[in-house]
Amino acid sequence: MAPARTRIQESGEYERTPVSTRVFGAILFGVVFLGTLIWGEIPFTVGISLFSAVGAAELYGMFEKKGIGLPVAALLGIAVSVAYVAFAQARPLESFGYITAALIFFSFLWFMLILRVARPTASVSMTVIAPLISGFCLSHLVLLRNAVDAASPNKKGGLWLVLFLIVLIWIFDILAWAVGRKIGRHKMAPVLSPKKSWEGLIAGTVGALGACVPLSLLIQAILGKNKIPWFSPGVALVISVLVCVLGPAGDLAESMIKRDFGVKDTGSIIPGHGGIMDRFDSTIFTAPAVFYYLYLMVIKP
Repeated sequence: MAPARTRIQESGEYERTPVSTRVFGAILFGVVFLGTLIWGEIPFTVGISLFSAVGAAELYGMFEKKGIGLPVAALLGIAVSVAYVAFAQARPLESFGYITAALIFFSFLWFMLILRVARPTASVSMTVIAPLISGFCLSHLVLLRNAVDAASPNKKGGLWLVLFLIVLIWIFDILAWAVGRKIGRHKMAPVLSPKKSWEGLIAGTVGALGACVPLSLLIQAILGKNKIPWFSPGVALVISVLVCVLGPAGDLAESMIKRDFGVKDTGSIIPGHGGIMDRFDSTIFTAPAVFYYLYLMVIKP
């Protein structure tokens, strides 16, 4: 979930978005995300499904502007994005292979037998990649909540683990953006994302690493006798390291896609921040990594 970005005017110059607009957009997004998370498993799954569908639509919108992919094929990808999240709730893990195989098969079948396009290979690739980035990656937030719930004494630990992860990502992103904006001089990836600096990366890393243990202890204190037994400071530290490494990697990966398609933001649905995928870019690699770390190394079902 990257911090607010500036937009590119038609002249190519940067236009600063008012801070008030950014704050409003952040609050709006936070209320929706945290509201569904706290509400319950099903509302959270529905919320992530909607986020995934909108994110996939944003990606297909970029593809179609370059003549890659068609609206009807985009409907297949959007449906699969929702299916990834829905099946993460109903039939976790084992369903992912079936969904991915069906997505690949029907994408090829659609472009081979029905549609005649100038660049069929690129169109198939774009049809497949959008639901993987949006639906598959974001569905791990649902998997994380449910798996941790199942391994928690009061069946409520998943809410706190997802909240812990998201707060760490926000701490990293906000500090990286603020420090990079003020004192950033050394560019991380000047071609992909000119605004990101090593100074910002260091600030975000220090902030996330410094906050992870106090946050984990606070969560355990709130849970009291129902605390999560395996959620130790060491586990919290590993999650924070994953955030600090894979959050920026996801951010840069999305920047690479946007740079390739000549856009600054994936969309404009969130005031001052861009699209849904602009808010979840730091999550697309982090959420799967944190889930599989906990599922395979810590919870060990």
